[in-house]
Amino acid sequence: MNKPDDPRDTAATSSDDAGSATARNEDTTLGKMLRDGSLHHKAPQVLRERLRDELAQAERRAAAAQDTTASSADAVSTPKPEPKPEPKPSHSSNTSNVPKPSGKPVDLAWGSSLAPWLFGGAGGAILGGLAVAMALLVERPPVPAPTPDPQTPTGLQPQEIVSSHVRALLSQHPIDVVSTDQHTVKPWFNGRLDYAPPVVDLSAKGFPLAGGRLDYVGQRTVAVLIYHTDKHPIDLYVYPARDKASAAPMISGADGYAIARWRRNGMTYWAITDAEPSHLRVFVEALQAAT
Repeated sequence: MNKPDDPRDTAATSSDDAGSATARNEDTTLGKMLRDGSLHHKAPQVLRERLRDELAQAERRAAAAQDTTASSADAVSTPKPEPKPEPKPSHSSNTSNVPKPSGKPVDLAWGSSLAPWLFGGAGGAILGGLAVAMALLVERPPVPAPTPDPQTPTGLQPQEIVSSHVRALLSQHPIDVVSTDQHTVKPWFNGRLDYAPPVVDLSAKGFPLAGGRLDYVGQRTVAVLIYHTDKHPIDLYVYPARDKASAAPMISGADGYAIARWRRNGMTYWAITDAEPSHLRVFVEALQAAT
């Protein structure tokens, strides 16, 4: 007579069947795909050939770079020997002056050979420029001292005559001694100057004498004789000349005034007026004729 089934055996049998089913399911899905190579994809032939070409080019470039580095190292490590100078004959054989190998590294040797070329070229250019500049300074002739104008031996300038003339016209007393008599005007300067200015009467020529005054021009006190022409004053400055040689009259203009200057008989003359230059020229000719 058969015994009834044990419930524990029944449960164990059910669990074994479930595990077997799961194992079979995995065996037919993931495990099978991993084992049969269905997940493996083979690279195309074009990609294989491209990678092979790039690897070959990289190997060639590395080999060329290695050859270049090796040749450069050989050139630096084995410099070309320089020709040795022939020894000069001497009576004594002194070996202490023979230079010994310095044993310097290659980099130091190259630096010492380049330094004279770099710094020597710049230093030579600077020294050359300085030498040229010094030569120009040495060979340049000295600037001659300005020679005084023969017409202005005391350094008197036309602008100073203009200023003195205008200053007198603006003053309330442009004439110190008022007289048309030359014998009155000339003695008036005695004791006031260290020279006697020539005073002439030019009324017959159309230039009557009005008087005289003292003024300070050319760093000294000078005599000024005042004449008139058509109601225009003519100031005549007279003082001893440093250069005793005579000089012809020169007529110019400044600030609207006609100015004449000349030397005669050891005296320097300056004449200024606001009249026409032609009137001043006639006045100068008449004064020269009278002196």
